[in-house]
Amino acid sequence: MKPLKTVLLLALALVLLGCEERTERTDSGGVLLEVEFVNTVIRVGVEETEVLQIETITVNSIVADPNATSSSLMDVQLRTLEVTFTRADQGTRVPPPYVFNIISTVPVGGTLTLTDFPVMSSEQTRTPPLSDLLIINGGFDRETGDTIIRLNLTIRVFGTTLSGTSVSSVPRTQTLEFVSTLL
Repeated sequence: MKPLKTVLLLALALVLLGCEERTERTDSGGVLLEVEFVNTVIRVGVEETEVLQIETITVNSIVADPNATSSSLMDVQLRTLEVTFTRADQGTRVPPPYVFNIISTVPVGGTLTLTDFPVMSSEQTRTPPLSDLLIINGGFDRETGDTIIRLNLTIRVFGTTLSGTSVSSVPRTQTLEFVSTLL
């Protein structure tokens, strides 16, 4: 009986030694993305602004379980940034979503800083409802009659970890006021 136990223990030891524990096997789905606005404009003059840019946007990569092991396979390659719009006033008309391809990497536990990043195209600032605020079009929202349009900009980023897991940030919203001119 002892020789059989010895053979089984030897076989088990060989199997365990043959299985190399590697950090690359870390659960790469354990990373979260968070978007933050830094130095955000609050009021935008449509006469002066064709493409709306946010001065600084940071994308933070957070390890979901701080006690877990992380690896570079949890680095996130960003693919797109999406901005959607809702009204923060009584209006219902909004610009279409803005989707921007982005090729950057956020290291696991690190931060990516985007500077002067576009969040609204000229097509969006030059079509209703924002085009209503242009002086040539009267300078007021034709739907509400107001000279100010308040829009909520909601930003999300989408990417993939180096191990192939899809990751997206939680939505982050900032309210902006659009007026005809800041002058």
